[in-house]
Amino acid sequence: MRKILITIGLLALMQPAFSQSLDRSKRPEPGPAKTLNLADAKSFTLANGLKVFVVENHKLPVISASVILDIRPELEGSKAGVSSLVGPLLTSGTKSRTKNEFDEEVDMIAARISGSSSGISGSSLVKHADNLFELMSDALLNADFQQKELDRLLLQMQSGLSMGENNAEFMLSNVKSTVLYGNRHPYGEVTTPQTLKNITLADVKSYYNTYFKPNVGYLAIVGDVTFEEAKRLVEKHFSAWEEQQVPIARYPGALAPEQNQVSFAARDGAVQSVIEIAYPIHLIPGHKDVITTRALNQILGGGSQGRLFQNLREDKAWTYGSYSSINADDIVGNVSVHVMARNEVTDSSIVEMQKELHKIRNEKVSEEELQSAKNAIIGSFSRSLESASTIARFAIMEDMYRLPKGYYKNYVKSVEELTVDDLHKAAQKYIQPEKSHIIVVGNPSEIEKLKRFSADGEIKYYDAYGKETKPREDRVIDGVSSKDVVKKYINAIGGESAIKELDNITLLYSFNQMGQEVKMQRIIQSPDKYKEVMVASGMEMRRKVVNGNKGMESGMGGSSKELTQEEIDEMKDEMDLQSILNPDKYGVSYYLQDTEDVDGKKAYVVEKLANNGKKKTVEYYDMETGLLIRTIGTMEIQGQTVTILTDILEYEEVKGSKYKVPSKLKQSMMGQEMNLKLDNVRVNRKIKDREFKL
Repeated sequence: MRKILITIGLLALMQPAFSQSLDRSKRPEPGPAKTLNLADAKSFTLANGLKVFVVENHKLPVISASVILDIRPELEGSKAGVSSLVGPLLTSGTKSRTKNEFDEEVDMIAARISGSSSGISGSSLVKHADNLFELMSDALLNADFQQKELDRLLLQMQSGLSMGENNAEFMLSNVKSTVLYGNRHPYGEVTTPQTLKNITLADVKSYYNTYFKPNVGYLAIVGDVTFEEAKRLVEKHFSAWEEQQVPIARYPGALAPEQNQVSFAARDGAVQSVIEIAYPIHLIPGHKDVITTRALNQILGGGSQGRLFQNLREDKAWTYGSYSSINADDIVGNVSVHVMARNEVTDSSIVEMQKELHKIRNEKVSEEELQSAKNAIIGSFSRSLESASTIARFAIMEDMYRLPKGYYKNYVKSVEELTVDDLHKAAQKYIQPEKSHIIVVGNPSEIEKLKRFSADGEIKYYDAYGKETKPREDRVIDGVSSKDVVKKYINAIGGESAIKELDNITLLYSFNQMGQEVKMQRIIQSPDKYKEVMVASGMEMRRKVVNGNKGMESGMGGSSKELTQEEIDEMKDEMDLQSILNPDKYGVSYYLQDTEDVDGKKAYVVEKLANNGKKKTVEYYDMETGLLIRTIGTMEIQGQTVTILTDILEYEEVKGSKYKVPSKLKQSMMGQEMNLKLDNVRVNRKIKDREFKL
């Protein structure tokens, strides 16, 4: 203790002299730039051309392996989506194992194996390494694609697309892909329900047989294994993989627009807009500007300390967050600025986003901002090194992208050497606020506000899949308008007189859900009373009642809530059995959009907007019979917008009336399918007031 006290005392005596020698008016000189002592991945190449990188990590008794293919496939065109099916089909059975057998063997060793459009990855305990590699190689070398598995995956993907059609981020992603790259570029291809219908098993097999070859492959192995043991595993299980020349597709260039363009996708009833300012850039991995633009982006919108976040979230409180990215890519990179904001500040948000882009392009960042960005980047980079897989990934990237030797070893050094002038030059080169695509997904009520951001005052319109369309209008197709379609439907279900005679209707449907029969009763009393009750095994699962301008909804367990006025307003056209004869009364508009095949039937596609545009349904009417045969709508479930697709397979005429109602329906929602059957229907019966008691 005495020795410690003496040492402290000596330091105290030395402090004044030290303080006098320190000039606090000047920023301390930086220390020497650091070069990381980054371990090298050991590597070798099989005779078939497969490049293998091994990183030993003996902290835990586990092993992981990833095969990555360096490929540039041909465009998929009218069959967009082929590549995304290859991955899951890789692990859906081989020539020596059925899907069930493959899955069982994976489970037996508690492994994880998953495929993708450009490889396969897996992990397990190291004691099962031989089994893991055997299963992975079997999937890679002996994949046996089956039609039934393809059909199952296509159905899942179709359902996923349906759910995304009214999802703002899904729509934005598709429109962005189209406007930045065009549909003749791999990054501009968008998978749609129609392109999925065009895909055959032969297409998937062709992709696999063309591109899954070892001579374009990299295998990363990380874990509790020696280099010698890893080499033995690879030679045993992957040497039989036969090499083959793999074609390399050439893609057209993608250029930023010469002047600002505005692209809009309508999301009816949306209370907020999703906005992105974006454009392609030429910035390839390994270029000296990659690290510079990372620091630049960190300051602009790389996190909660970025200028965009501080402006739109902290200062204006218009959004939960606003971010940006500057991405390098060996084909084409991009710059993007993103925000989700309330309708009333859609245009104001764009103004602020552009302001921040102009500012960082034209004014040098401060030394404090640069140092903060450096600290964030170096911290993130250092944390990534805690994972041994990072070292393997770095080794593969250096080889695949032909990066300068020691690129990652010198990464921290390169960051520390950045100057304010470096960032300013990069901003001048890559930040182009006057040559951007301004993409908005939102309520059509915001369109007029957006025209001023387009250099020519024009707006381009897109649908949910990035297909350019016209502003919403009621088209006339072969002399047929939406009024004609609706009139034919009215006649098909009994005519105006049958509809006018309706005072009330009671419908009873049944369907199976999770192995039990569910009964659903729906009572509608025009013009403003509604009741829906669902019962399973004698227990009430759901009840919804509306009586005039009040309503209640309850679920299992007795939980209940009062319906908001907005929720009741959305139902008003459903509660009036004559609403189809008086669409203006409920703010209902019909827009004939196109024609389409629905299960072999030619149908008119009509957008129905109700409640003055706040509720949208896409309806399909059989050209021959006039009947409504499909609807696509959405509903909110626990804060999430869910798409519901309903196919109306059959109609039944109500006894004692010419009025027809759907008697057989198939409904798809959140990947689940229900088949509804009409058990009973009655019209104009005496209904007591207590039926609608809240």
